Amino acid sequence: MRNLGKEELIEYLLNYAFKHGLSYILVKGEPYDPALSFKNAHKMVINTNWHNPNELPFIIGHEIGHLMLGDSGIAYWPSFSGQNSEEEEADLFSLKIIYDYSCKNGDYIQEPGTFMQNYGIPERMTAATKQLFKDNDDLI
Repeated sequence: MRNLGKEELIEYLLNYAFKHGLSYILVKGEPYDPALSFKNAHKMVINTNWHNPNELPFIIGHEIGHLMLGDSGIAYWPSFSGQNSEEEEADLFSLKIIYDYSCKNGDYIQEPGTFMQNYGIPERMTAATKQLFKDNDDLI
């Protein structure tokens, strides 16, 4: 993802969180320090120094998903994602919000792999991304 586009998407996601009553703290942690969400405080902590900076928007969307879906508040550990329903649902929330952002901004990518590469969508989301494109094929 080009840097300017990533920054714009991050700004969009953080504004989305704020508009939905969520707060956030941006920290520069160690490269593998996970993002966190705290349900009772409606707050997420985002490590801006994540080892894969292209995934940062997806991580933000994932944490927004935890809070919007009422999850218990979980750290973002890639190895756990998709292993329980809260992680899977937060992943799907992030994928959808980024897809919607892409469409709203006229970035009508027609190939799921290109979309994933351009928006830093993790490889574990390949099947879900293909399904999202299939479900929205008539909209593009």
